[in-house]
Amino acid sequence: MQAIDLSSHRLIDIDQFPCGFLSTTKDRRIIVANQYFEQSLGIGRRVLEGTCLYDVLSKASQLFCDSYVVPTVFRDGQCSEVLLTLKSDQGPSIPKVVNVKLMSDGCLSWTFMEAEKRTKLFKELEAARCAVEKQREELEQLSRTDPLTDLANRREFDDALIRTFKDAERSQLPVALMMMDIDKFKTINDTYGHVIGDNALQALAEVLRNTSRETDIVARFGGDEFACILPNTDVSGAMELSTRLQTSMSALAFGFAITISIGISVRTADAPIEHSVAMKRADEALYAAKQAGRNTTAVWGMSSSDTFAQTNP
Repeated sequence: MQAIDLSSHRLIDIDQFPCGFLSTTKDRRIIVANQYFEQSLGIGRRVLEGTCLYDVLSKASQLFCDSYVVPTVFRDGQCSEVLLTLKSDQGPSIPKVVNVKLMSDGCLSWTFMEAEKRTKLFKELEAARCAVEKQREELEQLSRTDPLTDLANRREFDDALIRTFKDAERSQLPVALMMMDIDKFKTINDTYGHVIGDNALQALAEVLRNTSRETDIVARFGGDEFACILPNTDVSGAMELSTRLQTSMSALAFGFAITISIGISVRTADAPIEHSVAMKRADEALYAAKQAGRNTTAVWGMSSSDTFAQTNP
């Protein structure tokens, strides 16, 4: 099978090409196909010649040719190393690396090279990218998680607090903030050892997970101090949660009593405090709960006098 090289008017034996070769008209009608291309598809060249190239391309490759390959060829004179998929009568589709060139007579020459290794490489690179992305996400999660309790750590808590207070500002819904710690935790460590102390921290974390809502953000703030952000929650809702928490902690079978003290502050539409103010008030409320005898909840009142109220479960 011979074709004319229009640039030099030489006859070229296209069957000697070590790759598939096609020549098409502007509208992608096949003028000539070489033996390599014929064999790769299992379709006789006489059947191919005169048909549209798109008849042997996958639907996705047809769309890609229309949207990118052909416009690029007519704009730049060529389009190099694009991946197209041929439909085969002999089995599965065949990926090919294709180079297209605009000839001086307005026809298009197409060379099709094997792409199995390249496709495999693409898949390996994509798998590697996915693995790296997954590892990055896992590392990001670890950087925001307390390793002992699997709760959010201080970094995640700080970010979540800012987000929640911004949401509350937009929605004008209340948001409550609870700060708590284990009563006489140092004594537990000194008396029973740090392993038991860690177990107590993990027990409080589990109680918080089981008692809070999915929308709540629960974190280990540091040491034996924990925090809980309660979106769309007023004082009464926060008090109900604190009662459940203290009751659950008191019921733990540890061989000794484990109690917690809790401080609460609330942002409302009528008292739109900043997150930093809510933190300060919740921390001061926690201190007041300790001063009131521990195993107690102290709420920073929203009245003008900013009084505290204590309750015991």
